[in-house]
Amino acid sequence: MLQDHREKIINMNNDLVKQTEFVSEIYNSLVLSHYIKHWGMPESRVVSKRQGFDERIAVYYFPCNKEKPIAHVATIGTSQQTGRNGKVGCEYIFVLPCDLGGADIESVYNYLLDISAHTVINIEDISTPRVMGESKLAPAAWKTKAILFDELRGEDENFSTIPYGDLFNTKFIWAVPIHESEYKSITENGIEFFDSLEQLSEISIVDVTRAPFC
Repeated sequence: MLQDHREKIINMNNDLVKQTEFVSEIYNSLVLSHYIKHWGMPESRVVSKRQGFDERIAVYYFPCNKEKPIAHVATIGTSQQTGRNGKVGCEYIFVLPCDLGGADIESVYNYLLDISAHTVINIEDISTPRVMGESKLAPAAWKTKAILFDELRGEDENFSTIPYGDLFNTKFIWAVPIHESEYKSITENGIEFFDSLEQLSEISIVDVTRAPFC
């Protein structure tokens, strides 16, 4: 009888894993289709599995094309990670120059995965805007090694809504590389001050090799 009970528990665990994988596959398909709709086909991706959890994060690279003269690097799976308060509930997006600011795609992948891992482990509130200080894991070619987390700008109005998105409660967040001086300014003066300086500048905020606004 004890053996029978143990087998039932194992079967129940297997069923739960299969159901989790099934839901994850549906979510991944929905988000990837959403990205492709707006940015075209991805060129490559990397997949990372969280140690100790049956949870994966994929990061996709969408290069520039005729319709979109900017590159996108975006996560799929961060939203479904188990964070400090349940599911994390967000995906991160880099909007970058076509040449990725002189960085190789692997270093950009690793940086976005690090940002995702930091969120899962340390962040309780994903609300925007918020900032993260300079990281040694930022691509070496970038001058902007801190991050501003903000609402998406420059995307289609309906980008923030994915089909059946109410089932997953996902928020798409723009991870904007910024200078350490800008990080400190936002912390001290608020995001409105930074936005006003950015609007006065002729330099694109997506240029990760730009001079600081402040």
